[in-house]
Amino acid sequence: MSTLEVPAVDVAALEEGGALVERMFGSLLGALEVATVHLGVKLDLYRQLTSPHTAAELAVAAGIDERYAREWLEQQAIAGLVTVAEPGGSDTRRYHLTAGQAAALADDSSPFYAGSMALLMGGLGAVLPSLPEVFRSGDGVPFGAYGDDVRLGQGLFNRDGFLQQLADAWVPALPGVADLLARPGARALDLGCGVGYSSIALATGWPGLEVLGIDSDDASVMDARANAEAAGLGDRVRFEVADADRLPVGASYDVAFYFEALHDMAHPVESLRAVRESLRPDALVVVMEERAEEEFAPGGPEVERLLGAASVLHCLPVGRSQPDSEGTGALFRPATMHGYAARAGYTATTVAPIEHDLFRFFVLAP
Repeated sequence: MSTLEVPAVDVAALEEGGALVERMFGSLLGALEVATVHLGVKLDLYRQLTSPHTAAELAVAAGIDERYAREWLEQQAIAGLVTVAEPGGSDTRRYHLTAGQAAALADDSSPFYAGSMALLMGGLGAVLPSLPEVFRSGDGVPFGAYGDDVRLGQGLFNRDGFLQQLADAWVPALPGVADLLARPGARALDLGCGVGYSSIALATGWPGLEVLGIDSDDASVMDARANAEAAGLGDRVRFEVADADRLPVGASYDVAFYFEALHDMAHPVESLRAVRESLRPDALVVVMEERAEEEFAPGGPEVERLLGAASVLHCLPVGRSQPDSEGTGALFRPATMHGYAARAGYTATTVAPIEHDLFRFFVLAP
């Protein structure tokens, strides 16, 4: 009589697979809820909910369909993103934002504003279908292809840090930099300036400083000019569309800054070299970059996971959108910075004593 052999069950593999499925489910849930926040931000629904609204009232106020308004409101309340102000049936129930919810979702000037992250996700979603072919070909994706959401989301994500901490906390901790910015006739260069909040923060912190911000993205430069005018700084802050490795001839600067920009550039060494040649003899270069771990290691912490995912979906494709790209990516480790600076001819690269969850600061001496 024959017996049926039953394969041995690998309990450890089943447990590992189950844990991974559970993790993916949580990630899927989070991604879907961020997508619904993106809807609320784009349609300006959260700002309407700083006062109580029924679904019908929100539909009128925001100019959307009532049935969609009701579905979105119920989902947001289930998720704990908005609050039921007045219980009732689906037609009479009113919803609003608590003070904390409003700070995170309705007020884009708040230091706790989370809508910027939803915008970033929306922009990434716009290019996601094109990434498989990019991975096959080895080509890149221009920054502009990610659309308004990534440009505006990135600006909002960093704005509070620039306007509240750059002049008051970060620059004073950078050896010699504040003195250079304060001397008469000082000029600063902001490379990869985005929508301009870093340039505005520098000019606000040092009233005699002239700042030139450059960025290769036309839409970013247009936004930056509007933001500078709104801040009353149009006379001291200028913005130009240019590549960071092709600077104005004969220009002379006291400090050059790269704020979370060098790793996105196709030719970082060439840019650093061009900047070195445009500086005054005693000038300095400041590079604020991603705070990646010192070395690669599997199973990294949350910030490292964030940087790795952002690099796959955005930073590396953007960096490879030009020929002969260095292909840096967001996992910008200190050894990378030291290597680039040495190749560009800098004599010293110092890590500044600034503790920050996301950023690391370098000071380069030419």
